[in-house]
Amino acid sequence: MSLTITNKSKSKCTKYEFSIYEHTLLLADLDTYILDVLYDETNLNYLFQVDKPLITNDRIKQLQRFIENSFKNREHEITDAEIKKFIDDNKIQSYYSFFAEALLARLNIQFLDSKLIIGVINVGDNLKVVGTGADVCMFSDEKLVLGEAKFYGELYGGIDKIVKDTSFLSKLEDYISKVIGSDKEIILKGIDGNICIKTVEEIKKISLILSGFVLHTKEDPVSNYDKSYNLIEKIKIKELEAHYNVHLYHLPIESKNELIFKAQRKALDLIIKLKGI
Repeated sequence: MSLTITNKSKSKCTKYEFSIYEHTLLLADLDTYILDVLYDETNLNYLFQVDKPLITNDRIKQLQRFIENSFKNREHEITDAEIKKFIDDNKIQSYYSFFAEALLARLNIQFLDSKLIIGVINVGDNLKVVGTGADVCMFSDEKLVLGEAKFYGELYGGIDKIVKDTSFLSKLEDYISKVIGSDKEIILKGIDGNICIKTVEEIKKISLILSGFVLHTKEDPVSNYDKSYNLIEKIKIKELEAHYNVHLYHLPIESKNELIFKAQRKALDLIIKLKGI
């Protein structure tokens, strides 16, 4: 089984689209599917170190990113009640959004380009400054994808944050203007440490996609999503080239808190098994 994409709205300029990830699963089974895909050894290792062979210690460290810091190295002691209390006590609206960032990266690989890798991109020779401000920056020989991901209790709050994030949008506009107006080489550095240098003309030909993604608790009726779909007209990005596009996506789940619990419980159990405790 795989997810499918259904378009729900398109801007009048036709460059901005809003779509939903659809499936035929029960929502409880969707949680299992998401975790199986994300925590798969090969899939997860690819996000962190691409082609480097996976060793047990690496696998443990990768999984530990999905549990609370206070749970690390005492995984076998953590009870379900402790996980649930930690989740219930956290009132930050964007809590656990890095989970959505990891899922967005995996979905980008599945739906946009299977050769995408996570990295940073800069104009000129400074690799210490990430020039996009995006949650997820990925690239291949044919595509550059800048992603913003949110994990919210409802769709509107998450997508409104992406659409109206002036800090991110201004950085994106600044990046676009720098690329268009630059006479310097463009440096792409993958998460594996490999560096790829492209000329301005080469980078200008690469398709740029701004991929905004919200993972959220389902809403009923689904007509509640219409307000969010209408936000597509609120996006205003200067100097957007013909081969630059904005794709917004959302994936409704049964419950944000329930998926966070399952994500942490599964990561803990996998770590415990790896440690042989």
